[in-house]
Amino acid sequence: MSTAALSEFQSVVPLEPHVPGIAIEEVSRDTSRAIERAEVAAWLDLYDAAPADFAERHGLSIARDGDVVWTTCTTIPFIHFNCVKNIGVDGPATEEQVDALLAHYRAAGVLRPWFYTNPHAEPSRLRCWLEARGLQHQGEWERIFRDATPLGAEPLFPGDPLIPVDDPVVEEVTPKTASEWASFIDAKYRLPTSPWITALVGRKGWHHYMLKRRGAVVAVRSLFIGPDGAAWCGIDAPVPGIMAPSFDLDAVLGERLVRDGIAAGAKLFVADIEAPRPERDGPAYRNYARLGFRIAYLRSHYSYLPAHSS
Repeated sequence: MSTAALSEFQSVVPLEPHVPGIAIEEVSRDTSRAIERAEVAAWLDLYDAAPADFAERHGLSIARDGDVVWTTCTTIPFIHFNCVKNIGVDGPATEEQVDALLAHYRAAGVLRPWFYTNPHAEPSRLRCWLEARGLQHQGEWERIFRDATPLGAEPLFPGDPLIPVDDPVVEEVTPKTASEWASFIDAKYRLPTSPWITALVGRKGWHHYMLKRRGAVVAVRSLFIGPDGAAWCGIDAPVPGIMAPSFDLDAVLGERLVRDGIAAGAKLFVADIEAPRPERDGPAYRNYARLGFRIAYLRSHYSYLPAHSS
């Protein structure tokens, strides 16, 4: 009997689908709005905290038209500082709205404005409108969230008992350590934002943390809790999977943020995995799963390619 004939009798074992490292939830449009509003609230407050002289020097502003919010910074080409945060989230976008926003950035001299979209953004052809105007898909982040379910009493990411001297220590940033914290962020991102972000230390709603090892700062992350109890996790450095190979330090910070946030009254936590994987597995996914987070959706980012920015 030929090999070909034998192969007809060989059983075919189907490949088992890969199980993601974190739960995925089909969130409602209302939930997606609450998730996006948590970040928008943080950026509104962050821009409001900017010292007037810093804002004037860097062309820093935040504006809104109805529910749509966008940021502008004419001297620092950083995605978050020149970004339409929530178009199509609280109500359907229009082509006229997209054109007006692009005209605003052109007038401000911003070459690469950014637009965020998610599966719930309306209308569904919003992405087509962006692409028709020359913007292209430039990446995406996993938008993740959790409720206020308490964590267990035992640490989720304990240190190594055999090398206690290397155990990282989490410190909440105070006015005395604000400069150290801000300088670390600016050094990692190569930004001049220290005069701005130090204004956030001690500001209502904000909680900032540094992770230190042997007395030196090795990672930072912040939490903003709005009046409605929605908490946004951000201002992180180095970004795990992008600026640093390790995810462990960020996990330790994340645990502190969740514990302190719940104690402070947070009801919804919103964060991002900035180095997503198609299989939705890996250290970031597993760490956030241990912290009680779930995936809401993949948020896409659109902008001009550098070669097309003129």
